[in-house]
Amino acid sequence: MLTQSNPWFVELGLRIGKETLFDYIDKFGFGSVTGIDLNGEANGIIFDKDKIGDLESATTAFGQGVSVTPIQLSVY
Repeated sequence: MLTQSNPWFVELGLRIGKETLFDYIDKFGFGSVTGIDLNGEANGIIFDKDKIGDLESATTAFGQGVSVTPIQLSVY
């Protein structure tokens, strides 16, 4: 039984590399507005991939380096 998934996602994030990790984030639309006509819709918060190292890649891989909105999750 897998009881701790964060180490596995850290390993996965480091293996695929930040370029691929952030390519997936971009393709899911995280970090940009959805285009739905709602007042105050936000981009969410994503690290700038040109300014991160292994630590930020690792935390992004298990979800602590990414902040998305409920609308982004439901659309994509």
